[in-house]
Amino acid sequence: MDKCRFLLAAAAACLAIPAWLPAQRLKPETVTEFDCYTQAAESRMAARQTFLAADSNPALLQQLMRGPTIHTVLGNGPNPHKVSGAMLYDWIGTVFIPGATVSRTVAMLQDYDHRARYFSEVVATSKLLCRTGENRFGFTMRLKEPAVIDTDNDVVWERVDAHRWRCRSYSTRVQEIGTEHGYLLRLNSYWRFAETDQGVFAEGQTITLSGEFGSVMRSLGSMMGHSPEKALKKSLGSMRESLLKPGLEFAAPPAGIPACGAPVRLVGCNLQSSR
Repeated sequence: MDKCRFLLAAAAACLAIPAWLPAQRLKPETVTEFDCYTQAAESRMAARQTFLAADSNPALLQQLMRGPTIHTVLGNGPNPHKVSGAMLYDWIGTVFIPGATVSRTVAMLQDYDHRARYFSEVVATSKLLCRTGENRFGFTMRLKEPAVIDTDNDVVWERVDAHRWRCRSYSTRVQEIGTEHGYLLRLNSYWRFAETDQGVFAEGQTITLSGEFGSVMRSLGSMMGHSPEKALKKSLGSMRESLLKPGLEFAAPPAGIPACGAPVRLVGCNLQSSR
């Protein structure tokens, strides 16, 4: 009880100080360092010898197939990674969805107008904004956690072969509603889907940027659910749960949607000097 009172008091005291995490206006060097890290991470993904990170561990694949386990690993060493004026988190998570097909998985994830239906724990609303061809989409969504946050996102899909798909999503706008705490400043994610004769393995890698938190506040935030790892687990869990619902239908992208603008480009940098 005393420990509980202490934690609540500490949280209340910190939240009572407006400057505990200043309103975030990202500095150019912060954006550059985040983009450089992202470019280096994408290079590591491209150089990976296996399609899924878990493919190198047959015992793990078998474990995932036996139940609703969601396995997470660090994307590139201990989190958080320090960048100028912010903290960067890199997580990889994998789940197995029995009986699913990759075509049905992609159909659900490309139903951008109804993400709140499939990810009700974390998404309040969503709307498709643009579409170019079959594989590029722009959409907006309102997140429920770690705070009420609006994000616009640029997504590119790629069909690798008949049984494998992947996509990447860059946030192009992140706006916390109400008081700015800096819980989420950027959200880039990478998804891979591999179909087997028993179902689909889904892998997500999220690279997120948040304001600078001290170790005590990071611990409190994790206890309250403000954790990039927990958010990734919730997304994968919701994906699995939705695809297992019998008879659930997914709407095709609507006609008449405007084309997306110029492709999103990351800030150039020397990858040898990036993290």
